[in-house]
Amino acid sequence: MARRKKKEPITSLPEERFRFSRIKDDPLRAILQRVGLAFLLIFIVAVVTYISKSGFANYPDENTPLTFIDALYFSAVSVTTTGYGDIVPVTELARLENIFLVTPARILFLVLLVGTTLEVLAERSRFLFRLRNWQKDLKNHIVVCGFGVKGRSSLEYLRKQLGDIPAVAIDEKSEALEAANAMDITGILGSSYDTDILKAAMVDSAKTVVIALSTDEDTVLTILRVRELNSKATIVASCRKQSNMELLTSSGADQVVVSSSSAGRILGMSAEAPDAAEVINDLLTFGAGLDIDERIITFAGESPSDSVNETVVALIRSGDVIRPGEPGFTPTKVDDRVVFVTRREDGAADKNGAAPEVP
Repeated sequence: MARRKKKEPITSLPEERFRFSRIKDDPLRAILQRVGLAFLLIFIVAVVTYISKSGFANYPDENTPLTFIDALYFSAVSVTTTGYGDIVPVTELARLENIFLVTPARILFLVLLVGTTLEVLAERSRFLFRLRNWQKDLKNHIVVCGFGVKGRSSLEYLRKQLGDIPAVAIDEKSEALEAANAMDITGILGSSYDTDILKAAMVDSAKTVVIALSTDEDTVLTILRVRELNSKATIVASCRKQSNMELLTSSGADQVVVSSSSAGRILGMSAEAPDAAEVINDLLTFGAGLDIDERIITFAGESPSDSVNETVVALIRSGDVIRPGEPGFTPTKVDDRVVFVTRREDGAADKNGAAPEVP
């Protein structure tokens, strides 16, 4: 029976681009620590040798007493197993020192040397193994392009709604990826419109892509790249300028949120109607107080208000928004979505992020 070939990880990116959710030790730091320990061993042996210098002969002039440099030299050539034989122990005490101090130090030095070499050689293999296992579990996950305040907040909301769904963060700043690691999310350092970066994040198998970048130009490029790799994923993008909203939609985004105008409307509302603005902020804050939620209709014919025991604000049918009082608002059809306002005391939601069905 033919042996199944292991699936290679999908990336050509170097290891330093990845910030795995479980932070690993820095290999350079580990090497420096081991080199420091090796020099410490040599120094300790040199000090002990110098203290007992009367038990050593220094050829060719064996009557010349050992200096500390001689002791350091003897320690270095002995611990590294070189052993030129010009400085030798001649008394029993010095020979016992060589047996019980120099020999264990020599063995430990070799362990450090071999261990460090093997770690350097195996580092790439360890990375590929870890990357392969990580990518193997990435399916129907969320990719967040731009892990700033907007990207982080959107993922927090989705996780509260959908549970601990797998996610990947892409950002050009290491500080943003450190924040992702703190949320137990693996990050990739680089531009979100880079095809190699998106392939490494397994965008082709992602369910949702959230794009929260600082410029609309980068957002458009990212949408186009994502659509090249995945035609079925739901793409939600933030837009800084109202005039670019149509461009982002035509590029392939399913939903576009104009962050600047939305924030401006809330600011204006806060000045004119502060109580109404407080309600809006309450609706936008998930987990307590008022929340906006939705559920899918599974039985046709019932009215939107009967399908949930809450205040219905809209009915979504085939992508169209039908508001209360508009034609077609009732009765409901299978696969319609009812959008409603609910109240949560403890932030609890069911696994679908919706209120329980009312019999």
